[in-house]
Amino acid sequence: MKDGEVVVQLMEEDIEEENVKWTRAVILYVVGNTPSIGAIESTNEENERVLMNGPYTINNRPVIMRQWSENFYFNEEVLRTIPLWIKLPNLPLNLWSNQALRKIGSGLGKLIYANACTTIAERISYARILIEMEVTRPLPEKIKLCDPKGNVLDN
Repeated sequence: MKDGEVVVQLMEEDIEEENVKWTRAVILYVVGNTPSIGAIESTNEENERVLMNGPYTINNRPVIMRQWSENFYFNEEVLRTIPLWIKLPNLPLNLWSNQALRKIGSGLGKLIYANACTTIAERISYARILIEMEVTRPLPEKIKLCDPKGNVLDN
C-alpha cells in the first residue's frame, strides 16, 4: 500500500501473451452521441489493408481506426489524436515520392500511410495520405507546397 492506495506491480511476463495477441488488432472508434470502441483481430497484412483503404463510416458516422499499441489507453488516446485522410488534388507527379509525401504530411500532423493507389501511382488525378492529427489543432483549408525551384502550389 502506498499513500492509502494499493499498487500492484505487473511484470512483462504477466502481459506478454496478451501483448502478442493484441499486436494483430485494429482499434475502432465510432464517432457519435454514444461513441463506441471495438477491436478487430486479423493478420498484419489484412490490418494494413484495412487501415490503408479507408475512410470508413457506420450508419453515416465516421470510424476512426488505428493499430493497437502498448501505449493505447481508452480514456485518452482515442480522442486526443485522430487519423484523417487528406486528398491532394493535382499534385505534380514528381512530388509523389515517399519522402515528399512524408514531408507534406508532417505539415499537418504525422504521416501514417499513403494509400495504395498513391504509392503505385495507379490513379494520378490526386494523391491521398493518412495523417494523425491533434484534435485541438484547426484544420487548414489549404496547404501550400513550395517546390525546390521556389514555385508555390496550392493544394
